[in-house]
Amino acid sequence: MILAALHRLLRPGDCLACGAADAWPCCAACLPPEPAGPGPWRLATDPTVTLWALGLYGDALRAAVLAGKLRGQAAALRALGSRLGALLLAGGVGADLVTWIAARPARGLPRDHAEQVAAGVAAALDLPLVGLLAPAAGRDLGRSRRDGHALPDRQDHTDHTDHVDQAGQAGQAGQAYARPPPRVRRRLAGGRVLVVDDVATTGRTLAGAATALRQAGAREVEAAVLAAARAAFGPPAARLSVASRGPRAQQ
Repeated sequence: MILAALHRLLRPGDCLACGAADAWPCCAACLPPEPAGPGPWRLATDPTVTLWALGLYGDALRAAVLAGKLRGQAAALRALGSRLGALLLAGGVGADLVTWIAARPARGLPRDHAEQVAAGVAAALDLPLVGLLAPAAGRDLGRSRRDGHALPDRQDHTDHTDHVDQAGQAGQAGQAYARPPPRVRRRLAGGRVLVVDDVATTGRTLAGAATALRQAGAREVEAAVLAAARAAFGPPAARLSVASRGPRAQQ
């Protein structure tokens, strides 16, 4: 009984979205166990990149993602990532390793949300998890917005929870602060990379990461997120067959 009580304190058993008892991380009403499907779609900012997602960033899914981040429930983000990975496996995703969009610490606190999601995805796909991407250079996106250098609607995804609930709002092109794409830590000898993030709005960060990974030697790059704003989705991506597994990306 003592162990059970401690367990509930460390990881409450309620649904992150609606608070339903014993339904962690999400109850079936808020996030059905078998949604319509995670994709594939094309990434709007780079149609050559295939995008997968549990669903639109809104309502219950938005509440669940925010709860996992704001309440520091890393296990919840991993559980949601595992659910995403299971759907990707069923959908025929082709990858040799999983990486994530890295973020710099803010106010001394770690922001490993994307890494936690990626860990769940990699475990579900039985693929290695490799930290290929370094945090992007340039001004911190959240701080730039607070200082008035950008509009409150987001030019791209950010891990800053101060603004994460504004994802998907319409922006005014050219006025938001633009951050350089993520940097790749090492060269790759071909292979297929699945890059994971928690939320995508326009998808510019994912597109930049895909370009950087290809330039570093990746043969193919796909993207997966827990939730995405409508602006991030391009047209559906035709998937004629599940590609056979090719040579793994070499670090």
